[in-house]
Amino acid sequence: MYVGPKITEFLTRAVQVDSEADVKDLVAEMGFQLGFPRFALVSHVDLLKETSGVVAISNYPEGWIDRIFAQRYYLDDPLHAASTKTRIGFAWHDVPRMIALTRRQSGILGEAADFGLNDGITVPVHSPGEYRGTCSFGGKELVVLSPQVRAAVQLIAVFSFEAARRIIYARSDQSRPAVPSLSPRHVDCVGLVASGLGDTQIAAMLGLSEDTVHQHVSEAMRRYGVFKRTALVFRALFDGQICFYKGR
Repeated sequence: MYVGPKITEFLTRAVQVDSEADVKDLVAEMGFQLGFPRFALVSHVDLLKETSGVVAISNYPEGWIDRIFAQRYYLDDPLHAASTKTRIGFAWHDVPRMIALTRRQSGILGEAADFGLNDGITVPVHSPGEYRGTCSFGGKELVVLSPQVRAAVQLIAVFSFEAARRIIYARSDQSRPAVPSLSPRHVDCVGLVASGLGDTQIAAMLGLSEDTVHQHVSEAMRRYGVFKRTALVFRALFDGQICFYKGR
């Protein structure tokens, strides 16, 4: 199937939908076009406890959804676990090669197949300052990840999740959490703090004085409204402003 025109139409409609029901219908339609009868847009949280800013839109079989909640499978979902290992969509049959499955996780995959979810593709979705999430498409057939399907699902996942977030925040009359603005030098210093370095070491690496490093870190803490460096590091990592590998 040539998905170009369909994707263009989807992108236009995705920014116009104004209800979760519309999102569900739109994503289900696109999944059908790609050969996937089932889909799920889900935030990675305890769905029985968290409600604010949570995305949970799906057309999975009702019996499987009931099972997920009854057994709290969403806390150990192997697709969620595998989604932390990549930024792009992956086939469900590749999950055992991506993570070491626990017995419970293997059981979850087996039970899903009993409900007609034998294979599929999952795309990780993350917006700075918000819960991680995934967009999954699945069905009975073995997935063949052609470049065309992979690209189409990646686009659908990102724009569908964004549409769902927009609607959820509008419905709750809440504003999306703002990510504090940090200068490049703030990011350098905070990133090195995350690497376990002290002001003296950071100063030597960046060619700054210790006082200047301390000022940059203190200003970053002020912008985040936190009082400990550990809290600053956690927040900056969660927001995607720094990573563990480099200062930037």
